[in-house]
Amino acid sequence: PAPAPRASFSVVEASIPETQAAMREGRTTSREIVTQYLTRIGLYEDTLNAAVAINPKALAEADALDQERAAGRLRGPLHGIPVALKDNILTTDDMPTTGGMLLFRHYKAPYEATLATNLKRAGAIILAKSTMSELAGWFGTAFRPGGYNAAVGQSYNPYDPRANDDGTPVLETSGSSAGGGVAANLWAGNVGTSTGGSIEGPSNFTMLVGIRPSTGRISRHGIIPLTLDQDTA
Repeated sequence: PAPAPRASFSVVEASIPETQAAMREGRTTSREIVTQYLTRIGLYEDTLNAAVAINPKALAEADALDQERAAGRLRGPLHGIPVALKDNILTTDDMPTTGGMLLFRHYKAPYEATLATNLKRAGAIILAKSTMSELAGWFGTAFRPGGYNAAVGQSYNPYDPRANDDGTPVLETSGSSAGGGVAANLWAGNVGTSTGGSIEGPSNFTMLVGIRPSTGRISRHGIIPLTLDQDTA
């Protein structure tokens, strides 16, 4: 008899545990998950401007993690899960780390942040660098609203991505981190950074769960700071 068709899996509104269950049950693979997210980036990125850069090796990394899974090796609960990092977090994944500055638009760091290393050890794929307010909003909101930087311009809220006549968003994104990519299902999760509200604000404005750990609980090595008195990823 012909094998039963495999139940389809969609990344839209799928949690990380649901995605892991689908891979464990053979309903999808990390490659298929990355492909779905890349497709959604292709469809919606021009409207949302959520990413500064996309990892060109994401599919190859997904293939390697699928091979590890097939061999019975699982790194952890993030094995094969695509996530994004705010673009003040240094990576070595053939993507720049701009901090939102035009000066650093093509800067590639010689080392990566400790949290990026830890995510990879847990099996995560760094799919993208998410946009941010320039240098984590050091200029405040008098100059431009949250989500604007000189490297890639203004980002927009997926719940209402319209722009005003001056290019500012009709519906704020809030804070210097970006939640739009998660809310629009462009990647499974996003590491932001907060000084006084840049994890809480974007989560609130894009209907997400945000977690702000105690300052110092997550390593800040390799993160462009706003103030080390309060910053946390």
